[in-house]
Amino acid sequence: MTMMTAALALFAGCDGNGDDSGTVDLNQAPVANAGNDQVGVADAKLCVDGSASTDPDGDALSYMWDFEWAPEGSALTSEAFSPNNSPDANSACFYADSAGTYVVSLKVNDGKAWSEPDYVMVEATQPEEVPVADAGADQTVDVDASVALDGSSSYDPKGGDLTYSWTLNQWPELSTLATADIADATAAGASFTPDARGVYVLQLVVWNEYNASLADAVVITAVGDDSAPVANAGEDQEGAFDCTEIQLDGGSSVDPDGDSLQFFWEVQNKPANSEITNASFSDRNGEAPTFYADVAGTYVLSLTVSDGQNWSTPDLITITAGERETNSAPVVSLPTPDTLDAGTSCCEASGYVFNCDDCTDQTLLLGADVTVTDADGDPLTYQWELVSGNGVFTDATSLETYLATEDATATEPGVCDANEYELKLTVTDCTGEATEATTTLTVTCCGVSQDTGAECTE
Repeated sequence: MTMMTAALALFAGCDGNGDDSGTVDLNQAPVANAGNDQVGVADAKLCVDGSASTDPDGDALSYMWDFEWAPEGSALTSEAFSPNNSPDANSACFYADSAGTYVVSLKVNDGKAWSEPDYVMVEATQPEEVPVADAGADQTVDVDASVALDGSSSYDPKGGDLTYSWTLNQWPELSTLATADIADATAAGASFTPDARGVYVLQLVVWNEYNASLADAVVITAVGDDSAPVANAGEDQEGAFDCTEIQLDGGSSVDPDGDSLQFFWEVQNKPANSEITNASFSDRNGEAPTFYADVAGTYVLSLTVSDGQNWSTPDLITITAGERETNSAPVVSLPTPDTLDAGTSCCEASGYVFNCDDCTDQTLLLGADVTVTDADGDPLTYQWELVSGNGVFTDATSLETYLATEDATATEPGVCDANEYELKLTVTDCTGEATEATTTLTVTCCGVSQDTGAECTE
């Protein structure tokens, strides 16, 4: 085809389309570029950047952002972007209403055609700052009187709106109340009516759009008209460790008449392998004693108080003790005992050898000069052992004990033999970590014979 023929064909084609200008506008579609993937905190402004979008013809662009995918619970639409669908929307921002991954699409328009969409992922992470619940001050009230709960001091560090949830977590044995009996349990100002004397523990948790707070507790002590006191053993404890003195506090116990109180703590339940007793309280008649948990597990303790005339009903506290995270082994310094002289042994010739009697048994006090330390202040157990030699401990489980050595002897007349007794002391702390120390006790026994004029006792 000649150039003139091609030109005529092009002209004829254009004329057939009704374009009197005799020219064709060959517009090329623009290309959207939604930018790099983004990560940000859900309660902060999240921005996307489409400024790298292009148009082959150099036409000015307008930008249209939208959500291709949003996390469950999100209700965002394209209207969340500001600005949007305009030349100024080459960079747009939005606020997430849920934590999670948002897939954002971008299309650009050059005034004649839309581009194909391009996509960018925006990860909205959980905010590090969580709201703070404040369940209000503890109260002492009368049975059957309505109690106003106040969570209005709860707050969100970002100033966001809060939702509230009150629950009843502890109640007296005679109470029939449950969480369902809390009026307006989803409001900052809830209420309930105690139906029995004793201690009620209610917890408040608040939420912002993204996170829940830690629970905060309020203690309501209900007293009656019978003048009997009410025991309060304190809140349950879950952050305790085994082999540790755990602080108790019965100071919130009350007496309606203001009488001074007597306290009585008792162990009600303990882990199967625990050896604690009521002696494990530093002062079981104290207002705020410590309690020693010897193994990991759950302990149930009770507190009963008396005003001198009436006893309260027991209040229970549950202590959940975990494994201690760090521990230092005991340190033991075991000195060498002084050599003991067991006297003489009568020897008789038997062919080419001598048969010698045992020298007199010797008794030695052990442990008085032993130094034992433990950096954690743990209670320690002790175990003495004779690794070699014969003897008897008066109490092998006491740091200070007596050892009666046996069977020290000589080999022949005129010779003093050194009989060695190897001693081992094992010191074990509460966690079961043990330190062993050894030393050697020497007992001399000198052989004699009647043939040399010595007196031998049969």
